[in-house]
Formats: sequence, C-alpha cells, structure tokens
Amino acid sequence: MAQLTNEEINKIQKSADIVEIIGSYIDLVKKGKNYFAVCPFHDDHTPSMSVSKERGIYSCFTCHATGNVFKFIQDYENVSFLEAVKIVAEKSGIELDLDFKESSKYDSMYDAYELAIKYYQNNLKSSLGHNAHKYLNDRSLSDEIIDEFEIGYASKEMDTLTKLLIAKGYDEETLINSGLINRGKSLYDLFRDRITFPIHNANGKPVAFSARIYEKKDDEAKYINTKETHIFKKGEILFNFHRARNEAKKLKKIILVEGQMDAIRVYASGIKNVVATMGTALTDYHVNLLKRLNVDIVLCFDADSAGEKATIAAGELLQKYGVTPHVCRLSMEKDPDEYIIKHGVDSFRNLIEHSMTFFEFKKKTFSNGKNLTKAEDISKYINSILEELKKSNDDILIEATINDLSKEYNISKDTLIKKFKSLDIKPYVSVKNKEEYKLKEKRKNLNNELCEKLIFYMISDTKYIRLYQQELSYLPIDKYAEIASSVLAFYLKYNYINMADFITEERDSKYINDILEILDSNINLELIDNDFVGFIEKIKEIQKKNKIDEEISTIKKTTDINEQLNLLDKLIKTKKDV
Repeated sequence: MAQLTNEEINKIQKSADIVEIIGSYIDLVKKGKNYFAVCPFHDDHTPSMSVSKERGIYSCFTCHATGNVFKFIQDYENVSFLEAVKIVAEKSGIELDLDFKESSKYDSMYDAYELAIKYYQNNLKSSLGHNAHKYLNDRSLSDEIIDEFEIGYASKEMDTLTKLLIAKGYDEETLINSGLINRGKSLYDLFRDRITFPIHNANGKPVAFSARIYEKKDDEAKYINTKETHIFKKGEILFNFHRARNEAKKLKKIILVEGQMDAIRVYASGIKNVVATMGTALTDYHVNLLKRLNVDIVLCFDADSAGEKATIAAGELLQKYGVTPHVCRLSMEKDPDEYIIKHGVDSFRNLIEHSMTFFEFKKKTFSNGKNLTKAEDISKYINSILEELKKSNDDILIEATINDLSKEYNISKDTLIKKFKSLDIKPYVSVKNKEEYKLKEKRKNLNNELCEKLIFYMISDTKYIRLYQQELSYLPIDKYAEIASSVLAFYLKYNYINMADFITEERDSKYINDILEILDSNINLELIDNDFVGFIEKIKEIQKKNKIDEEISTIKKTTDINEQLNLLDKLIKTKKDV
C-alpha cells in the first residue's frame, strides 16, 4: 500500500467540510459568515470557538486552540496526524487504500510487545497454560473475552521470551528499555508463571503488561506491572480506553473503575464504556483524556475506605477541570468484579443508572461517624456541607441545599446563609493543561507584531506573497523569516495559498505553534492593501536601522584610521539610501 503525499493530504483537506466534520463532534451555531461552539479544549461556558468554512480553520478566542480539520480531530480524538487524515477521509466519503502506519523511534518496542502478546496467548492455549486458563474460566471469563483482551500466560522458564525476541532480531538494549526483560548475570524474562494482561495506550498500541498470579503464593505480589518506560507512563494510561472510547461517545457516558479486572468484568458483561486507572490516582493527563470525550463520568471505585478517599480525590480533580462527575457506590461487595459475579449485571447496571451526584456523595461522607440526633454532630455535619457548597458556583444548588437543611434540621435559613457567607473558601477554579494549550501570555513588541501581521496577510492571499517577494523577501527576525520562506515555498510549489492546507504542510515544522498563534491572533484582521504596503515600509526602516547600528558597532571596534574613514563613508551612504 502506498504512503500519502502532502498533495494528496491537501486534496483530502480541501474536499472536507470543516463545519460538517467539527459539527459531528460538537454543536455549532451559525452567526454571520462563521459558526460558533462551546470549545471542547478548555472549561468553556459560552461559545468561544469560531469555525470558518471559508478559511477551513477553527480558533478559540479564550484558550487559543487553533488549526484545521486534521488538527481538531487530532486533539479531540487524541490520535496521530495520519489517523486524523483517515478519519476525515472516511467522514468525507473518500475511499483510501493507503498505509497509515507512522514511523516512530519506538516502533521496535511496540513491535516487540505485539510479538510478546502473541507468544503469551499461545502459551495460555497450550498445555503449559492449562492451570492458568482454568483459573480464568473459573473466574467466569469466557474464551471470547480472553481472546478479545489478548490475555496470555508467561511460562515458568527464565528466558523463553528473551530467546524468542533475540532470535527475531531485537537488540538487548531495546528489550531492556521496553521493560520486557531484565539483565542479571544473564538476560531473563520479567514475567514468569503469571497470567498476562496487555496494556494499550489511547491509540491502541501495546505498551506494557500487568501480570497476575493464579495460584496462591505468599511471597509474591498479586500483580506486577511493566516498569515505566518511554512508551509507558502509568499517569497517562487508562486501561481499555482504546476499546471504550467509541461506546462512551455513543452512550454519552464513561465508567471509571480502579482495576483492570474490574474493567474486564464490566466490559465482559456487555457494558463496554468502562476504563480503569493503572493502580495510580487520577492524574491531570487522565482528566484531559476523559474530558475530550465530552461525556458524563461515573466514578465506581472500591467500596472500602481507600476507595472512598480515591473517589473524593478523583471527583475534586475533575471539578477543577470543570467536570462534575457522578458516583456509584457498591454497598455489598468490595469492587465491580465481585459485585457482578454475586449480584449480576442487571443489578450493577441499575446502580450505574441511578448513581448520585458528587455533591450527594460528599454529603454522605460528611455523616460518617456522626450521630445526627446530637446537636454537636449536626453542627459539624452542616458546617461541612456549607464549606463544600462554598466551593460551588451553582447558585441553584446552593439555595436548594440550604432550603433542605433548614427544613430537615429546623434551622432558620437566615442563620445558614449568614454562616455560608462568612466562610472564607474560594470556589473551584478551572485549570488548563499546559501541555494541551501552551498559552503564551508574552507581550509582543512592535517588530514581532509587524512580522506576524505581514505573514498573516501572506497566508491569506497570494497577491501579498508576490508583493513580499518583489519588495522585501526578508524579515529581520530569524523565526519569522523562516516562516515567511515556508509560505513562499508553498506558493511556488502549489501556485495557491490556503490557511488549512498550509497548516497541514507545516505540521512537522518546529514553528507550527508559532504559525497557529499568528493565525489565532490575527483571525479577525481586515486585509487592506495599503496596510500591507505600510508593513513592508516599516520593516524596511527596521532593516535600515539594524544595518546602521551594525556599521556603527563595526566602526567603534576598528582601530585602523583609514578603515574607519571607509566605514564612515559607507555609513553616510546607508543613511541616505531610502
């Protein structure tokens, strides 16, 4: 299968209707020439994102997310560029018979994991894995689910996987760095006599294993995981995300559990919109991964006190990102795995459907260990609720809760309101992921602004490229000079200019973020020919001043009197030149 060329990618972009495609993810409303939406890339409460059908780009005037249709899908779906191209092609009805595999310096690690998965699967189906296979079946995991989750078995031998991978041409350092093998007196397999569960990243590539004992061994941990590597960071992985993503979008809901066996059990029961953390607390990265789905989030952690603390921590982190989760608590069993085995999937599904709000859950935790027939405990309970309410920006929730407390405990509303207002607690402030948005709050000087406006004009219309080529062909700041050269090169190559296509062409440029910022900062700029001519004249003045400064500096450094006189003549000529 052939690879995509830039010309073919640009044709796909030109065939795509950016309004139709972005509109399939978020609601768009037309206002004037453009369309507007609540931005999915930050905690937006008013339509901050503008989508221009004419220009083929979108831009958020709050978080400054900017790009073409490919960039939107890359960020929204959390996929690679070529995967985004494939999605756009499919949505645009374009059939492609192309190889979308992108090269990566970690390809050999991913490939080694693919081979290890197949090797462990074969072990499980052989006589070596008989007891491990029986254990899984006894846990009510069907062969169909075992195959779907690519569950395998690492045999008791010290180095069978090591020998296989070395024989297949993988070098030792790659295998050690991947976390599949270790080095002692000799090389040996990390996982031995354990059931193996492959772990994939958000794009579905295998990056690690979690391996479980299946026979009781007092001296061994129940689970061991691959060490953190270049391709596996626990804080960036949600188990089963690559399978659950589409189902979650369809159902507008995702269930978050603590362990992979919980996720597998829920998934195997027909509830496929489920993911699990990898034995870590929920992280900022996890939240942004979940937030981009634009769905309701239900926290269903273990029913013990540790699970309760984890639920509170996860819920508060989600709230900081403008997401209010629901909570499902399992009162009878420790975790979803045990609950479904004992009480069935219908009972579990009912609990999920009737999950409580995060505020309701916290209210319940405030009553723990309190006797609510005693005035002192009632006071502590109500104070805790008021303190939690103070973190909210929801006026209706605040008023309704105060009304309920007043009726339930026969306390005047005035007393509760007075207490509420006296609390010095700030509401949750939404945070932004610096890796996602990279907001630049720098002040731009006149030279930068001139260069950026000139480049924006050039990206907007070919006549400005021709004027630049004839009158200037150089910018005084290296970064902008390179970007302008790229614009000129695009025009000379294709004989046209288009913002969306230019973004595609420059996607791997070290200046791509600067290009996107230029577009975002000037998106509403009216193109006026005289202004562009003025930009050119001002830049010429800057170039002339820079040249004069350089010549004066050279004169000051020169000790030869004749050379100084020659340089002075040159300086006088420079000052006279227009």
